[in-house]
Amino acid sequence: RDRFYEVFEEINNNFKEIYSRLSEGGEAELTLENPEDPFSAGLTIKAKPRGKKILNLNALSGGEKTIASLALIFALQNYDPSPFYVLDEVDMFLDSINAEAVSRMIKENSNHAQFIVVTLRRPTLKEADHVYGVTLREDGVSQMIGNIDLESIKEKIGATPTP
Repeated sequence: RDRFYEVFEEINNNFKEIYSRLSEGGEAELTLENPEDPFSAGLTIKAKPRGKKILNLNALSGGEKTIASLALIFALQNYDPSPFYVLDEVDMFLDSINAEAVSRMIKENSNHAQFIVVTLRRPTLKEADHVYGVTLREDGVSQMIGNIDLESIKEKIGATPTP
């Protein structure tokens, strides 16, 4: 039980820090529903987006839920990293500013884990190391159209290519 509390506190501290970074000054925390017997109940994610009041996860907008959820994923990853992650359109409900913040965090974490990110969003493409195009054929089967030249993509979407 003591070990559980130690791990929970470390993940909660990571979560608070990461949520604040992703939400540009918001606050969040993980709370145990039954701190005296943590294994008998769950935990609650509370978030306070910048300029708003504290809300439970189910009261947040789609983009706010995404930021809180990704903050938890990154908090867990900081505690016990996985070698790779697959994220499918995690930026769908995010505005451009939040999509850029998430993309930067993925880029930072890509030093010690691989990320496969499915996206249609420019802010996410700008931070990619590799871009592969996939299209849907008329028969409904996905088809890879190849490795896309990053310099031409970044030029078209307004990013500066990295050497």
